[in-house]
Amino acid sequence: MIFYKNTNRGLVRTIVIVLIALVILSYFGLNLRSIINSEAFQDNWDFLTGFLANIWSNYIKPAVIFVWERIIRPLIGGSGSEIIGIADIVSATSSPK
Repeated sequence: MIFYKNTNRGLVRTIVIVLIALVILSYFGLNLRSIINSEAFQDNWDFLTGFLANIWSNYIKPAVIFVWERIIRPLIGGSGSEIIGIADIVSATSSPK
C-alpha cells in the first residue's frame, strides 16, 4: 500500500488564515495602516532592506557568480548564450503555425 502525503497547502487556506488574522487584529484595535506608517516601522524597514541588500551584494551575489563562472558555465560548455539560442529554436519549432 502506498501512502501519499498531500503537500499542497492551498491558496484558499492561506486566504482564510490571513482574513482571520486581520479580524483578530481589528478586534484588538490594531490598525495596520497606522503601524506601517509609523516612523519606528519605517526606520526598521529601511534598516532591514539595507541590511539584506548589503548581505546580498557582499556575500551571496559574489558566491553565486563564482559558482556560475567556475563550475556551472564550464559544465555547459560556453557562455550560456547557446542555451538561449537552443531555447529559441525549440520554442519556434514547437509553436503552432
